[in-house]
Order: sequence, then C-alpha cells, then structure tokens
Amino acid sequence: MNRRYPRFCHLCGTPLALVGRYLVYPNGLVICPACESRAPRCQRCGLPGRHLQQVGGALLCPTCRTQVALCGCCGQALLETAYLIGDSPVKYCQRCLEERPRCDVCQAPMNEQGRSLPGRRGESRRCAACWAEAVQGLDEASALYQGVLTVLAQTPGLTLPSLPRLHLCERAVLQELHQQRQPGSRPGGEGEAGDPHLLGIFLLQGREQDIYIEHYLPRDLFQAVAAHELAHAWQAWQGLEGLPLLVAEGFAEWAAYHVVQALGQERMLRRLLRRRDLYGQGLQRFLALEQQQGRTAVLAAVRGSLPL
Repeated sequence: MNRRYPRFCHLCGTPLALVGRYLVYPNGLVICPACESRAPRCQRCGLPGRHLQQVGGALLCPTCRTQVALCGCCGQALLETAYLIGDSPVKYCQRCLEERPRCDVCQAPMNEQGRSLPGRRGESRRCAACWAEAVQGLDEASALYQGVLTVLAQTPGLTLPSLPRLHLCERAVLQELHQQRQPGSRPGGEGEAGDPHLLGIFLLQGREQDIYIEHYLPRDLFQAVAAHELAHAWQAWQGLEGLPLLVAEGFAEWAAYHVVQALGQERMLRRLLRRRDLYGQGLQRFLALEQQQGRTAVLAAVRGSLPL
C-alpha cells in the first residue's frame, strides 16, 4: 500500500523535498521549518497561519474568529476566562469586572454607551442594555403601571378599589423611606435598607396609599416591581396586617410572577424563579400550593384560613 506524503508547505509553498523536514499539526496543517519558526501564530489556538486578522486586539485565525467571544464592555477578545452575569449571554473580561463601575440594575460593568445619572442623593448607573430598555419618565411609567393593574385583576384576580399614587425616585430615597416607615405601613419593599434589591416600596398612611419605584428601571423589571407592590396594596385593602414576611412577600412575588407570565416577559420570569432568598422561597411555596390545590387555596393561605 502506497503512503502519500505532503509535497509542499501549506504556508509558503516551498517543495518539502528541498528542505527535507516538515511538521504536521493535528488539523492537517503541514509547514516547513522556516515557517514554523517565523510565521505569525493565532493568539487563541497557537497555530501558525497566513490568513490571520486582528479581532478585539488579538491576532486570530479564521476558525478562531468564528469562535472567540468579545468582552461586552471593552470589546477585547476573550482568549482565556470569560465571565457571565446572571442569565445574560453577554461575556466580560476580568479586567472590566474588577476595574469598571457596575450598573445598579444588572451589575454589568459600564462602558461608554452606559449612563451615569446624577441625582439629589447620589448617582444612578445604567449599562447600555438596561438604559436601552429604561422607563424614561412618569408618563411612560404611568401607562405601564395602569397596564399592570389591568393584568393583575385579570390573571391573579386581584382587584383594587383605587390605584395607589405612583412615584419614581432614586434608590437612596427608597432606602430612606424604608427606614422612616410608620408602624402601620406595609413592608412592601425588598430586603433591608441598603439592600441593592430594594427597587420599590408600598406605603400606607391612614387612607393614603403610595407606591415608590426606582426610576429608569428596564420595562420588564418595572412591571414586575409594580405588580409586587400592587399586591401589597391588595393585602392592605383586605386588612391583612401583620403577615409573616414569607407569606406577605411570597404572595406579592406570586402575583408578580403571574403578571410577568401574562405579559410574556420570559427573562423576568426566569429571574423570579431563580431567587433563593425569602422572596423566592415564598414564591415557590405559593406556586406549589397553586399547583396542588388551585388559586383559591393561594388566596385562602394569604388570608390565614389555610396553612402555607
């Protein structure tokens, strides 16, 4: 059986019979000793080549150009470790994660397309992705807010005799309101004061009801927060005071889950289901109860006539 030997160097075309020696790489690339020592190499796979191009600051071969990811912040080629944040498919380099300021919403590092928004009590940061989806003012927020109320009445079946007043504010204001809340107010916000997840709060003072939501949130997040806080308003109208946090917050997350699902916000739905804190634990309990006994059992549980 005759064995075929390569005749030419794949890079320079030199007849291999003239040089006597050659190298064969696992991908079938055949090169002469001169090209092995002098030819430029792909910075990702290390193979020498003649069709290399600069991509994201790295010299890459055609194969690696189709495979390498670029940092979503600085645009540099990710030749080694790439980092993900949450469920976003965007990848980042270690330097951007360590050295750049982060978006207040998704914690992605900020690039030049992001926005830093000055406020009376500090600065708010939005990365380019969150800013592109941000609710830009009270008119837009009010329309979304009214839409959430409509879905809330249709899907989880929670109706309110009147709509709490909506306010957009800085996160620092939410934290101050959380600290200053009167004893008769519903807990409505997330976590403790200073918690980066404190995005909204429901306040009840006498017969006055107000909902405060952080300004410039992405639309899907704004709708989820609005649904959560409106569920607290429903609890107040039902006279459900002093509920355990697991019940009060878990039920509000359950209501938000159904609103988000009805609106087709798949990314936000995954975010709610991914939570493992008290809010997520309460949501999972209410979802399990609903699956086993139906929505009537959920309403009975939050009213205290059925153990959760």
